[in-house]
Amino acid sequence: ILIRLRKTRMKKRVYIAYTGGTIGMKQVDGIYLPVPNHLQALMTANPAFHHPDLPDYTIHQYDPLFDSPDMTPADWSKIARDICDNYHDYDGFIVLHGTVTMSYTASALAFMLNGLDKPVIITGSQIPLGELRSDAQDNLISSLLLVAHAFVIPEVGLYFNSRLFRGCRTVKVDADGFDAFASPNFPALVTLGVDVEIREGLVRRPSSPPLSASDLGEIAATAVVGTFRLFPGVSARTLENMLQPPLRGLV
Repeated sequence: ILIRLRKTRMKKRVYIAYTGGTIGMKQVDGIYLPVPNHLQALMTANPAFHHPDLPDYTIHQYDPLFDSPDMTPADWSKIARDICDNYHDYDGFIVLHGTVTMSYTASALAFMLNGLDKPVIITGSQIPLGELRSDAQDNLISSLLLVAHAFVIPEVGLYFNSRLFRGCRTVKVDADGFDAFASPNFPALVTLGVDVEIREGLVRRPSSPPLSASDLGEIAATAVVGTFRLFPGVSARTLENMLQPPLRGLV
């Protein structure tokens, strides 16, 4: 069932965890680099981010800013702990993230955050906010509006190019286009067009608080698990090599 999202009369507070990624990069000598405080300066200078319909927001910039291809389970745990530490002071959370491993982080947080009853949206962009044709402004503003609306979506979602997906159902499908993410086996929770619509029946109900976070960093340090894709003609020797120590599990 599709219903329209309703605006809330109360000004909500949103915590933005700026972990890094293309969205806040600056072109230096022809190369895009993560420059500290550059994203905040762009948002301060842009009237769109001061619109009265937007919630109040606080930006916490990670130091150092992460390059998303280098993300590890320890970094996922850091983000989860950050959300837990600020959970009672804010109505919702946005994680600004690089697109390369965004789906991995969204999936991890969906299982790590136990007792979640507030929205957590992960987003980013294909082109930095400071560029003329950037998709960053729409992704960030739309995420702020979704987190702050009266209809609460109490789960981890990934927002990109007018759609909010369940985080643990997403995959990156395009490295160059704006429609970079898809959810092949589950419909989008929210679609933004002329109207903002939500599939109410698909949204998870709030979990029972209090919020807690599983520490995948500690688990990953001891449980070495790999993946192996079978294909016609695969040799037994290939699989035998995969099963050598320190591997402790194989999917």
